[in-house]
Amino acid sequence: MRDAIVEAAYDVFSMKQHVIGKSLAGIPSNAARFTKYPKLTASALTDGTDLTANTAFTPTQNTLTVGEAGLKLTLTDLADSGGIVGMMEYGRNAGLAVAEKITGDLVALGAGFSTSEGTTNVDLTEQVLLDTTAVLRAANIRGPYARVLHPDSYYKELIGDIGTTFSALGNTGGMVRSESNDLPGSGDSGLVGNLFGHETFISSQVGEDGSSDKENFMYAKNQALGYVERWPIRVEIERDASLRGDEIVVTAAYAVGEVDDAAGVRIISDGA
Repeated sequence: MRDAIVEAAYDVFSMKQHVIGKSLAGIPSNAARFTKYPKLTASALTDGTDLTANTAFTPTQNTLTVGEAGLKLTLTDLADSGGIVGMMEYGRNAGLAVAEKITGDLVALGAGFSTSEGTTNVDLTEQVLLDTTAVLRAANIRGPYARVLHPDSYYKELIGDIGTTFSALGNTGGMVRSESNDLPGSGDSGLVGNLFGHETFISSQVGEDGSSDKENFMYAKNQALGYVERWPIRVEIERDASLRGDEIVVTAAYAVGEVDDAAGVRIISDGA
């Protein structure tokens, strides 16, 4: 029972594997610090002239404090004996809910990046993806990069326009379609693959802005976002004799947060 729940809980897109991760296991604290260094600038010197000016070096820190998330399901003996849905399905769905909560919290951070590319009420195009990469490169943000796109933005807009707006191979129509087999659909992991050299993930948890546009995003995996874990998804089963049933409790203790705003870019696309 317990092993089955844990296995099912990880059978979803897990974004926490693609951000800066810290574990607090064995550490007497419920908070973790993420340090950000300022950029220093050197200048030319004159021979024989004393270097008197001091350059301040003042690192900053973002602190993430963990909290709990989870849910409880109750399965009565009578319901269990009915054979419609057994304890295995109760546990599996509870685990999926917690795992998706973690990913949803991380995906929601993408809407907080200050810099954006794309236009309100306009479909996502290959040029927008390239422009987004250019923003990060111009800011000297180190890779690897990753993108998280809403299914509508990827399938209906970007890939749906192969032969029109999407022509990465310099061809049009059927020629592009036949040569674009490297643009597959995503599996249960959410991974599409590399698009213009960067990992691209699909998540239905990508949100919308006030204009109902999708707030997709691209970010530096080792710089933009942080995830802190006190304990991973865990399962407890408690017998309630007076209720004649079992309580299935699934919880996790974690925190998410933005570490470096300059290391991420929102990608706006039409939400209609």
